[in-house]
Amino acid sequence: MAQRMSAADLYRRGLVLKKARMFHMAIEDFEQAVSDPHYAPQAYIQIALCWRAVGCADEAVAAFRQAAASPILSSEERLHVFYHVARLLEEQGRFSESLEFYGVIRKESPDFGDVALRIRRLCTGKGESMAAARGSRSIRRAMGPSWGLWVKSFLQQTGRWLDRTSQTVRRGSASRIGHPRNQGRGVSGLRSFSGSHDDAGNDLTLKKRTVEHRRCERVPIRLPSSFAVKGRMVAGKGEVCDLSPWGCRISSAVSVPIGTDVQCCIFSGRSGDALLIEGATVRWIGPREFGLAFTKISPAVQEQLVRLCRAAA
Repeated sequence: MAQRMSAADLYRRGLVLKKARMFHMAIEDFEQAVSDPHYAPQAYIQIALCWRAVGCADEAVAAFRQAAASPILSSEERLHVFYHVARLLEEQGRFSESLEFYGVIRKESPDFGDVALRIRRLCTGKGESMAAARGSRSIRRAMGPSWGLWVKSFLQQTGRWLDRTSQTVRRGSASRIGHPRNQGRGVSGLRSFSGSHDDAGNDLTLKKRTVEHRRCERVPIRLPSSFAVKGRMVAGKGEVCDLSPWGCRISSAVSVPIGTDVQCCIFSGRSGDALLIEGATVRWIGPREFGLAFTKISPAVQEQLVRLCRAAA
């Protein structure tokens, strides 16, 4: 029986997917990582940030609340979570709820960030749209030249503790990100293209012509992958079946038409590396598979692909 991925592996993979803006797939991994109490608060915060990125404020608030309820958070860390919740509620026009969280923060730490200013502004009954620019100018005037340094310091304090787990994972043993349980699986809540993989005639001709013009031969390999269409809520999971530094073949139940531009993450089960292909174009399609040509890839990632292909060959 295949071994289940650890919370550390799931959390790390979720961070990679979040960085690639594959938010719904990242949420799936973070939701599994919360089963480990050590990773629960960080995972809930990442879930909240993903929901916020896709415009789901209620889900984001709920996840932030779950993070704040964790018993392993320090008082300072919990205040930072409360601040994120209060800001999100304020942006949604839920001013009374926002004031409750700002009040808790001010009671425990009167000088925390710009909380006092935000409470004062909300108590005057002024809405977010009119007050945002004025509040920003007031803070700048009050803090003078130190404004930029204060912002940098405050953001660093807010995010520093979120990085601790990721750094620990990097220093640890090789992760098991390439778990077969997650291979070839669709994504709940995401729609796939309506195009069919079964249109064999011209597609197979295009496939043959593409293969003939490859820069180098692809090597057979089996690695889990995730992909998403840029700018659209379309994503899926699959398995890389062959690979070169300039392209790959992916087996997946999610169909994509020829010419589609996607982002792709390839997870190396052996080394735990997550390779982010920033841009790739679908060159051919077949039954439950398609071929990608990499169009935007960093030199470092391409070098990793070269080493991976050499090892597989």
